[in-house]
Amino acid sequence: MRPSEVGSGLRLGAVIGRAWLALGALVVVAVGVVAFVSTGRAPSGTAAQRLQSWVESTTLGQDIGTLEGDGGHVREALAEHKGMGAVHTICAAMANDAQTFNDNLPSPDSVVTQLLARAYGLEYDAAESCYRAASPASGLMGRAEHDITTASRVFAQVLRRLRAKTGRSVPTTTTTVPNVTATFL
Repeated sequence: MRPSEVGSGLRLGAVIGRAWLALGALVVVAVGVVAFVSTGRAPSGTAAQRLQSWVESTTLGQDIGTLEGDGGHVREALAEHKGMGAVHTICAAMANDAQTFNDNLPSPDSVVTQLLARAYGLEYDAAESCYRAASPASGLMGRAEHDITTASRVFAQVLRRLRAKTGRSVPTTTTTVPNVTATFL
């Protein structure tokens, strides 16, 4: 191959490479525009309809039921003397649940958003305290109990507000109702 042919071959390769790069960039931009347009649309309907749609699409009732159940499982593990390893496992799951469900915020209702953010934060803090506790008698377990109980009350406020705003109850799909008067200690 002559030197002039090598140079033109490299130039052709560079042109093709730039063409593929430009095509790739165009595809990325197009996907971004489609994603922005599809998620950027304001939901239609009344405020109550938008809120009800959000509740259903986020499975809020199930999420609240899961977190309430997590607190109940912590209490059960302690009452049955299953050991701190079992308790820590439940608390780690509770922290993960609280973080995951918090990702569904904001809601179409600013008060519901604020209340849920508070409740999810309390559940996460409870899980962190519980996970760091060395024993059931630890002050961290007392803090976790307090936060779980407070979160339960905030969730009740959320459910009452949703019923007032949408005219519908939100089932929490929990099969057991945690005893909020029970303590860890």
